[in-house]
Amino acid sequence: MKKVILFICIVLPVYQCMAQNKYTDSLETLLAKTSKPIDRFDLLNKILDNNDGTRGNFQDTSIGLQMHRIAQNLDNDSLLAISTNVIGNYFRSKADYPTTLEYFFKAIPLAEKAKDQRRISSLYFDIAECYYNLQNLEDCFKYAKLGEQNLPDKDSPMYDFMAGQFYRTMANYYLKKNQTDAALVQIHKLEECNRRMNKANYIMYSYIQNASVAAQLGDNEMAELYYKKANLLTDSINTPAIRLVFNQNYIPYLLKTNQVGKARQYALQLLSTGEEVNSSIFKLDAAGYLSQAYIKLQKPDSAYFYLSMQSMLKDSVFNQNNFNKIQSLAFNEEIRKIDEENEQMDAAEQRRQNLQFVLMAFGIFCFLITFLFLSRSFITNTKIIEILGVITLLIVFEFLNLLLHPFLERITHHTPVLMLLGLVCIAALLVPMHHKLEHWATHKLIEKNKAIRLAAAKKTIEKLGVVGEDNNQSDVKE
Repeated sequence: MKKVILFICIVLPVYQCMAQNKYTDSLETLLAKTSKPIDRFDLLNKILDNNDGTRGNFQDTSIGLQMHRIAQNLDNDSLLAISTNVIGNYFRSKADYPTTLEYFFKAIPLAEKAKDQRRISSLYFDIAECYYNLQNLEDCFKYAKLGEQNLPDKDSPMYDFMAGQFYRTMANYYLKKNQTDAALVQIHKLEECNRRMNKANYIMYSYIQNASVAAQLGDNEMAELYYKKANLLTDSINTPAIRLVFNQNYIPYLLKTNQVGKARQYALQLLSTGEEVNSSIFKLDAAGYLSQAYIKLQKPDSAYFYLSMQSMLKDSVFNQNNFNKIQSLAFNEEIRKIDEENEQMDAAEQRRQNLQFVLMAFGIFCFLITFLFLSRSFITNTKIIEILGVITLLIVFEFLNLLLHPFLERITHHTPVLMLLGLVCIAALLVPMHHKLEHWATHKLIEKNKAIRLAAAKKTIEKLGVVGEDNNQSDVKE
């Protein structure tokens, strides 16, 4: 019976991992047929969530760039928080933690503005993991707790996914602190989440953490069982990142328990993986483990060989880190261009709208003025013309400001003092013109009012004359 249960525990996650990969393939096929931006963003996000880094997609810069461009074009805070989180994950895959944290912290206010609890908690857990990798356990604990406070509701479909990240992080924290009881509590909660969501990499992490607890308690038999299950699941996931996670936990355990031959075997596998993916970090870890193994095997020549390799690889890793920083700078430049293009589009759209509003107001004013001048029977006070003249001056000034502002920015290189002087020169030209036009309009209005009054007086006199003649004729008849 125990063998059957063990078989189910090992084989079921493998089957789930295969199903997960097929689902990702179907999403990628659907993405190729989709053109609507919001639908493409949703599919890209589903691909990342489904993989959770198990297929190396965090290192695919095209996904992050596509998502960020769509989010910027749609000007959606929730989508911007997600895309910024994805960009941070890319830099985390390069072990560039300062840049990673910069993007994660930048994404938090966007997620808060969108009230996206799932994204807020995810960002805090990602930040906590960065601090864990930097060996800053106190900040790791602090941000993991902030993530817990922002978990989505328990009835949310994303609750287990996010809660699982919290339990995994806290288990790692307590394991580092050698607090096995507290670690076990977190691992059991992670296992509860795993039973509901069946994610292969989460299950693999729980196996490794159970093995670490057993090893700290001195129960090597149980530790071996969990490592065996984790190893089989790691093979089924079959990505370099997952392999590294497993080896970084398993090889030190093998060396500590004097299973030197097996430690050497897995270290050689890690070295082969490093050569396959051309990762100096993988090869550096493998060389360190191999030098320790050969020292224990009392083979000084081999130990010296791998110590020399380790020394050379440290220089290579330093150079690789510099190369990664150069790549990161190039990626940052791509993001900056996307942001700048979006800002220019927004500014152009805003100017277009402002010009439309000004033209509408100017058209209304011209209609009123034309109406006042063309009206033959409407007497207007000159004060109205003065008020309308001031309004016109302001409208024309704002119209010219909107129209000439991009040109002024270019020739003044955004220097506030020079831009102010340019606007003052425009105003200096407009004010005298305004006074002349106001004087002309007032003069014309006075003449128009006089003409209207004179015409009205003539009509009155004519009416009085007609009435007088009628009265005289009546008197003669009598």
